[in-house]
Amino acid sequence: MPEINRENRRLVDLLRSRIAEESPLIQVVLGPRQVGKTTALQTALAGNGVYHTADYPTPLSHDVLLEWWHEAQQSEFKVLAVDEVQKIIDWSETVKYLWDQSKDIKLILTGSSSLLVEKGLKETLAGRFELIRVEHWNFREASEIFNLNLRKFIEFGCYPGSIRFLEDTMRWATFVRDSIVEPAIGRDLLQLYPIDNPALMRQIFGTAVSLPAQLISSNKLQGTFQEKGTAPTISHYFSLLAEAFLVTGVQKYSGSQFRSRKSIPKIIVHDNALCRAFERPVQQALSAERFGRYFENAIGARFIEAGWETYYWKHRDHEVDFVVIGPDQQKWAIEVKSGPVSRDNLSGLIEFCKLYPEFEPQLLSLEGQKLQGIKSLDPVEILSLCRSSRAIQ
Repeated sequence: MPEINRENRRLVDLLRSRIAEESPLIQVVLGPRQVGKTTALQTALAGNGVYHTADYPTPLSHDVLLEWWHEAQQSEFKVLAVDEVQKIIDWSETVKYLWDQSKDIKLILTGSSSLLVEKGLKETLAGRFELIRVEHWNFREASEIFNLNLRKFIEFGCYPGSIRFLEDTMRWATFVRDSIVEPAIGRDLLQLYPIDNPALMRQIFGTAVSLPAQLISSNKLQGTFQEKGTAPTISHYFSLLAEAFLVTGVQKYSGSQFRSRKSIPKIIVHDNALCRAFERPVQQALSAERFGRYFENAIGARFIEAGWETYYWKHRDHEVDFVVIGPDQQKWAIEVKSGPVSRDNLSGLIEFCKLYPEFEPQLLSLEGQKLQGIKSLDPVEILSLCRSSRAIQ
């Protein structure tokens, strides 16, 4: 059986406790592909329930839900678990009908498409569910389970199923592309959303993973594509990649939400494996500059997935890598450095904190360097962030 990390052990315990309740709400587990949702679900069930997956090459009819519901009703434990429920046509309406007709079934659903799942929950199943979010693996989990060191985690990320292939970079990259990226794009996006130009969608993803932690405008992106698309189309496709837990465009901090939404995005890829698997040539070691981009990207991805408000800041020659607001209203301006640090290359951080004194200047140095007057964050701690609350009704 695949490894269970600390957070998925918590997920197993949480699901078991919910199943044991007298009349639980529908349990919905939402998160990226290949991070352990199915393993945790099957471990929690331990054979004491009916399990089915909807993850097929083409969407399934809602009739399968009727069949599986009837099967669960006839079973001893009356528990039904459905994996990748977003692949079932009209799933939320069917679940609402079945649930309202009879609540004798304890129901667990998983999904890998945030938009499709949450839309169905909010529009159809309001008041009937609890949402449990699962993220990509963080560094502490990768270190404890797979003994990955910090530099290896930064370079290769951590999709559990891929780790056994790390001694053969080409084989590892093929696994990531074929078993993680292709299902996420080919099944979760192209099949389930009205995408008029699939080739453009793939090119946007390919460009994004080649530019981790870099700013790029829609107009500049347009010039790199063989397939042409309007700026709104490109922006829409970017938003879909975020809904599939692949790529997010971080906006500029300005103190004004409207101005932030209109800014040039900074690309953050949710797991560095998605970048590394598309390097050419894939066997070649990363340059120091490229590794620095990976380090910065990994930091941004953890803040995003941990639920922190995450921005960047840039004004003329001054720039701050990340401006973040935490769940307890921590306000940090963060500069990420993989190489030497001096006050000269922290001028953007100093300038920003003069303009916005409510933010604390923070340095994240891979070499453990410190500067007087600027606080230092531990990269291990930041790369080990996870959501403080995973169950959200």
